[in-house]
Amino acid sequence: MDDEKKGLPEDTSRGEETGLAHHAKAGLPMSRRELALTDPERLALADKVTIEGLEVFANHGVYAAERELGQKFVVSAVLYTSLRAAGLDDDLDRSVDYGEACHLIDEFLRTHTFKLIEAAAEALAAELLSRYPQLFGVKLSIRKPWAPIGLPLASAGVEIIRTR
Repeated sequence: MDDEKKGLPEDTSRGEETGLAHHAKAGLPMSRRELALTDPERLALADKVTIEGLEVFANHGVYAAERELGQKFVVSAVLYTSLRAAGLDDDLDRSVDYGEACHLIDEFLRTHTFKLIEAAAEALAAELLSRYPQLFGVKLSIRKPWAPIGLPLASAGVEIIRTR
């Protein structure tokens, strides 16, 4: 895919080519331009802020009763970013505040309604990438422990990875 279709700048900004780099020997991208073209397997080598098992009560589902009554969803997220500056400076402002991110996820899923959790995951990933420009990508898992399928199960759900 060419840069014009992805909306990427022709070249990286001065200083950006080293500001986002970890180390070439680690196999990580050396610039935002390279990172934008990174596949999810390579992205998995980046630093991560993780959220596991966040419980959200929201109104999503194919059936009208699910949207009317609501149900529990369990959300896990991996937020891919560089944590080097935050770690070196011991400064939360240089990281992604996972508490703030949890509240954003909760509010987003409670204030929007989707029939499919696939649609909820897509919209939530877009919101996280929009709200946190320092993210390289996100991995989201949304599970329904009370999925109405008429058989016993722990949960049903989706998992997606989206990059810039």
